[in-house]
Amino acid sequence: MKLIYKYIARQFSNPIGFGGKISTFVMNRLNQKQYKAIVENIDIKETDTILDIGFGNGYLIRKLSNKNPQKMYGIEISPDMLHMTIKKNWKKVEEGKVQLLLANVQDLPFENSSIDKVYTVNTVYFWQDIHKGFSEIKRILKPNGIFLNVMYLREWLDELPITQYGFSKYTIEQIKKVTTESGLKIERIFEIQSGKSICIIAKK
Repeated sequence: MKLIYKYIARQFSNPIGFGGKISTFVMNRLNQKQYKAIVENIDIKETDTILDIGFGNGYLIRKLSNKNPQKMYGIEISPDMLHMTIKKNWKKVEEGKVQLLLANVQDLPFENSSIDKVYTVNTVYFWQDIHKGFSEIKRILKPNGIFLNVMYLREWLDELPITQYGFSKYTIEQIKKVTTESGLKIERIFEIQSGKSICIIAKK
């Protein structure tokens, strides 16, 4: 079972091949309430530039790009997910409304103060350097830009066998500390699922 758990954990952090397709499908099913938290709180305007960090198979890219922001960006570390999501959104990619890139949160390929809104769903556990990731998000956000961070809590993840492998788990207090140390101001924290997942909304 240990090898199976390790394999699943790797696919959650960096989905590749057929296993990646299955894992992102499963994540889409498991994360519906987390996705809803993003959709209901991101408040998209036609002038917005928006970045999805770790878009997986592009579920939220498709959903939010239909709300007609000025431009949707997305970054992924998985080449397989990048190619698949470009194919699924080829029309908007060709029109320049969606731009998807192979990139890492620790080194975001965007200019200073260039993005209105950034969001991520269940990716912080896999960042190699969470402090650098938050600093990069703060750097690229425009003044008063918003960062929405949706995540499962450490207390809940500790109950799952796969999270023993490759997951960095955080409490609310730890994430609050990293957020404020990066220079972002926490606007709101709310539970998505009691004792299980939260959304932290922070502003530059």
